[in-house]
Amino acid sequence: MNEEKLVTISTRMDKESLLYLDKISKEFKLDRSTALRRILTKGIEEDKKESAIELYLKRELSIEGAAKFADIYIGEFLELLKSKGIELNLSLEDYKEGLKNLKSIWK
Repeated sequence: MNEEKLVTISTRMDKESLLYLDKISKEFKLDRSTALRRILTKGIEEDKKESAIELYLKRELSIEGAAKFADIYIGEFLELLKSKGIELNLSLEDYKEGLKNLKSIWK
């Protein structure tokens, strides 16, 4: 991570979270800031995926849009849906449009 691009923020944490942060810092020999950035990065990545699924299920994002929102490939997003037992909300028109797009690619 490029240190020049980092911005300082402050936050309040409950004691249990702070104890966990200190535990991670000690176990991985990291300073608190680095450990917290590591944990936040993982949490943000997970939240992007969960939010993308929620928006997809509300039909506010397409599969492609949800994958972009989550910063993952469409295939990964489809696998994510499958792993959570979520069926695709594709209509016949979506399917036809997909076939049309595939045909144009493979010409």
